[in-house]
Amino acid sequence: MKVAFLILAHKHPKQLQRLLDALQHPEFDFYIHIDAKADAEPFKYLIDNKTIFFVKKRTKIYWAGYGTIQATINGLKEISLPDYDYVNVISAQDFPLKPAGEIYNYILERKGTEFITCHSFEEWPVAPRVQKYHFINWQIPGKYRLEKIANLILPKRKFPLDHKIVGRANWFTITTKAAKYILDFLDQNPKVIKYYKYCWGADEFIFSTILYNSSFHDKIADNLIYVDWSSGTAHPKILTVDDYAAMKSSLKLFARKFDADTDPVILNMLEASIGIENKTTA
Repeated sequence: MKVAFLILAHKHPKQLQRLLDALQHPEFDFYIHIDAKADAEPFKYLIDNKTIFFVKKRTKIYWAGYGTIQATINGLKEISLPDYDYVNVISAQDFPLKPAGEIYNYILERKGTEFITCHSFEEWPVAPRVQKYHFINWQIPGKYRLEKIANLILPKRKFPLDHKIVGRANWFTITTKAAKYILDFLDQNPKVIKYYKYCWGADEFIFSTILYNSSFHDKIADNLIYVDWSSGTAHPKILTVDDYAAMKSSLKLFARKFDADTDPVILNMLEASIGIENKTTA
């Protein structure tokens, strides 16, 4: 079984290096998408042309906008999917909670499972994200005023297909068969892409919704990433040494998100816990 990691990054190349070092395994390859707004030069030293590659078609990513979706699509299209069994989509601010070998064996023992969170709107009340117009992708002055006017005069938006919308996270570990299905579905349903471009934070439900409403439905399990939403904001908590016990007891394989500027010690602790020598300073 071979696994392709698609990693979305925009800063901290040294922190990304630590992530790559922690995930070294003979059956793992890595494809890195660098936000087109960022300078890719500081990241180039990471490429080894054997297991670590850059996604060539880069896109600009704005928080809660369509860019994260496009970056994921671009990455999936550049990965030779038939060469792999799974694709694991993560952020450069994630970090493994288990050694690479244990991560490999965990997925292998559950081969065929699609690890992608599919909470219903009843569990996760975010109807305004999809029922209202959001101009988050418009980089123009006054877009929020225009958005307010549009939602005053236009009816509630309706999804173009008879699908139940589900989700919660834009990070997932899925079979390459499921990844190909997603790409084919989006190619065949451009109206779905148009719909999601006027949602807020659509990256958290576009891929989940596609698989949930497909023949992959019965193979879906929750994703493999520990996240702490206790901050009460639209952003997950930055994890620190205070969160070590909670994340290690979560039974998840990865956690997010980390920031070496906020707390570099937690990365040292996680490296030590999975038997990785700290080779660099993030």
